[in-house]
Amino acid sequence: MTTWKDPFGSNRLGLWLADRHDRKNKHISRIAARWGWLKPMGDRGKVVWVIAGGSEDSVRLAVELVRAIREKRLDIRLVLTFEHEYTDMLTLLDDCDKTGWGYAPCDHPRALTRVMQRFDPFGIIVVGTQPRANLSKFLDQRQHVLVVNPPQTVTFHCERIYNGASISDTDNITEMADMRAILAQAQIDPNFKSLVNHGAERHLWWLHGATAESSAAIAGQLFAHAPEDVLFVSGERPATEHMQISLWDRSPITGSRIVWVDNEKWLPAISAAVTATHLAQIHPVTLWQAMAGGAAISCPDHNALPKAELHAAITACTDPLTIWQAYRANAIQARQQGDIARRLFWKERRLAETMSQELVERVFEW
Repeated sequence: MTTWKDPFGSNRLGLWLADRHDRKNKHISRIAARWGWLKPMGDRGKVVWVIAGGSEDSVRLAVELVRAIREKRLDIRLVLTFEHEYTDMLTLLDDCDKTGWGYAPCDHPRALTRVMQRFDPFGIIVVGTQPRANLSKFLDQRQHVLVVNPPQTVTFHCERIYNGASISDTDNITEMADMRAILAQAQIDPNFKSLVNHGAERHLWWLHGATAESSAAIAGQLFAHAPEDVLFVSGERPATEHMQISLWDRSPITGSRIVWVDNEKWLPAISAAVTATHLAQIHPVTLWQAMAGGAAISCPDHNALPKAELHAAITACTDPLTIWQAYRANAIQARQQGDIARRLFWKERRLAETMSQELVERVFEW
């Protein structure tokens, strides 16, 4: 739900405050985008507008779809708008011809009318975000609208929904698959574990989404029984002494060490190197990456998982140390659980890729 302070909403006071903030920080282009002063790249060709939100998952998936569409369609002009700029992701679009990207317009009718006139989009793709009220009304009037991974029920008319639910267009829902499975890195360099262990026979563990105090407590109990092991923690910074992985010099990591993963680029390597992972919170992209790594996985509650079939691969437990101790005693069991998780990941990945290809083919037919 939006608030009056929403810089992409429709409240005039909130938008004035956002403009003032951006003007003070010399973000003039953001002000122009907010009020719809946007223009697609190139002079000729139909325009397809890809709308992402402010989350990292939304922008990542939108970038991948833009790249896939550009490979198939060289004649159209593509525009990607977002609510938060992730510079590293957007560099992937540098080699895409006739493709522009930038901040989204706000939800004020004047801004939306302006951007619709300037874009005159032939098709619109909404990726991983919930359009606000006025944009939803505009979308309801468009012929070619696709929706990917909607976070809430889709209430406007659309041509196709990829993984979601709709009030009025239930016949337009594709087979359920999380398109974010495409974002997981499946082919992983195995050298990370060798660099960390440097020949030592020990276990590595990954804890994601725990509170600072909880991760510190888990580490303390783990190292009391296994002083040679290493714990990787992603998410909130641990509340005790730790090493930041961004400062790691590739030398062997000593035992009883907490390594805070302050750069997510390391997560694929970690997912494949650890004996087991505990997801204290379920973040879909992180979940699929953990499953792609092939290690055993646990979480506090099966109800948080996106699909019931994942219950067979992921153990429900509130205390990861109990199951980790079992895996230390029975490494074969850990590998078997990891194999199940990886098989289910590939099942989801193939289905998501099929959905992505269908989306690209649909755009090709426009």
